[in-house]
Amino acid sequence: MKTMADRMRAAGCWAVLALASAAQARTWTSTDGRTIEADFVRGDDTSVTVLKGGREVSIPLAKLSEEDARFVREKVAAAGQVDLSELGEYAKFAKGEWVKGEIEDLKFQIWAPASFKAGKDLPLVMFLHGVGERGDDNERQVNGLPRTFASPQNQAVRPCIVVAPQCPPEVFWSNPEITENIIDLTEDLAENLPVDEDRIYVAGFSMGGFGTWSVIAEEPKLFAAAVPISGGGNPANARDLRKLPIWNFHGEKDETVSVEQSREMVEALEKAKADITYTEIPGADHGIADQVLRDEKLQQWLFSKTRAK
Repeated sequence: MKTMADRMRAAGCWAVLALASAAQARTWTSTDGRTIEADFVRGDDTSVTVLKGGREVSIPLAKLSEEDARFVREKVAAAGQVDLSELGEYAKFAKGEWVKGEIEDLKFQIWAPASFKAGKDLPLVMFLHGVGERGDDNERQVNGLPRTFASPQNQAVRPCIVVAPQCPPEVFWSNPEITENIIDLTEDLAENLPVDEDRIYVAGFSMGGFGTWSVIAEEPKLFAAAVPISGGGNPANARDLRKLPIWNFHGEKDETVSVEQSREMVEALEKAKADITYTEIPGADHGIADQVLRDEKLQQWLFSKTRAK
């Protein structure tokens, strides 16, 4: 699949090229009050190049007035943005807030930044909720856990696109048709948004933990890492998952989904020499997802992973 970065490279949308073609007359003022008349040529975060008398001159931003330095930074930022019209119908998702969508009868919401930087594709996190969020309102699945990834604190250090589909009533994520819908949605978004296709992650809690195991078993090469929480899978799939980094979590005293579900998966994966990390939280019951997803070690681990070639 061709990424948005590929399309931008082909179109020559790099900031320096855009700036170089944007010569603009301006009166420049230095910090000591002196002025010059010169054409703006290009700039970056530390300096600006102007054209005066047919000769290019580089000036550090630190030697310019605050107004001129701000002008340069705004020009640099504007040139580095993706033209959202390039995204077609997917531009509606770049709002910096949760936006609703639907594909193949699968309802979902996406959180994506209100702007994208040219040449900087973002990781995508697919989060699968538990049984309590099933429905057709396309609302309740974003009331809690997926917001961890979309929070300002996380976006400041780990910017990403977050996808939260909603499982229809009376079915489960592990239903083959629903599993296929999740994969189709992931691939469609990766093709049409500025997604780093080597950094697509899936995580899920409870029913979503089972769904995570199902999705990666169906298409293990699509993902860079997986985080199933308080769920279970089919140990027979262990060999197919041996190249995918997985960090599995379960509470020792879980009375909703037996911890044996995770123990059996982990045992099978260890026998297959898979890249498996397992954390069983002593004394914990079923509701561990918030604690898990807010853990800085887990966040750092997840976003450090890239897809195996």
